[in-house]
Amino acid sequence: MDFGLRERVTDVELPHIRELPQTLPPIFAAAARRAEAAGFDGVELHYAHAYTMASFLSARNTRTDGYGGRRENRVRLPLEVFHAVRSAVTPTFPVGCRYLTDDCLADGNTVEDAVFFGVQFARAGMDFLSLSRGGKFEDAKQPKVGWAVYPYTGPSGWECMPTVLGDAAGPFGRNIEPARRIRSAVRNAGLATPIIVSGGIATFDQAEEILASGAADVVASARQSLADPDWFLKMRRGQGDAVRRCCFTNYCEGLDQMHKQVTCKLWDREALDEPGIAKSVDGKRRLIAPASNVER
Repeated sequence: MDFGLRERVTDVELPHIRELPQTLPPIFAAAARRAEAAGFDGVELHYAHAYTMASFLSARNTRTDGYGGRRENRVRLPLEVFHAVRSAVTPTFPVGCRYLTDDCLADGNTVEDAVFFGVQFARAGMDFLSLSRGGKFEDAKQPKVGWAVYPYTGPSGWECMPTVLGDAAGPFGRNIEPARRIRSAVRNAGLATPIIVSGGIATFDQAEEILASGAADVVASARQSLADPDWFLKMRRGQGDAVRRCCFTNYCEGLDQMHKQVTCKLWDREALDEPGIAKSVDGKRRLIAPASNVER
């Protein structure tokens, strides 16, 4: 970066960075306790992308205080955070995490690291493991003056949210085979922790094949669900032709990058005269997809 300050977990000359292993577990625990008290069904600890816990897990974490270097050290704080959260909520309250199958960075974590972490998380008692990939600060583009660094602008960011404008493999299901390896390792360790896979999943047939082949136990699909919140319901009702398919152009991600309200280009300009609909600040886009005529 030519300008713009970003602290790293390896900046241990700074007291507040050095003390993160002592500071973070109670913060996560308190947040989980509030979530349960507010009525949420569970929590997912964010150990992925450009967030602090992902930086502790990363092979680029060279701390020498027992929280960096070897895999066993890099996973130490994420496990301590989990145990603090688990102790702060009731025994039946689900606690899992999202982490990366691959940093998609030179000198970053690979699927071999992710396999190791997955088994450690499952052995610790996490209720699920949700898998993503990429989305890092280290290869992000230089932001404009006055703007924050956005971790989805570089090659690792593209791997996190791939578009139709990419390589020959395209945007669909790039995380499936790494998820299969992690799930296999967890099962071989005698553990039944559910594995959730995400990334370029947009059709029912694709999702069903992932489950039937044993690559994962649960399918997550954010962009397709934004394009059509009722897509699974339409499939159940035999109305597959009515599903609004995501185009994977990342119009939605572009809005997020500009800190604008996120909508989908497939519906955000439709029926803007509909009474009572919520609109974007500039009034040019609707914020919720038009109602489907699918039977509920």
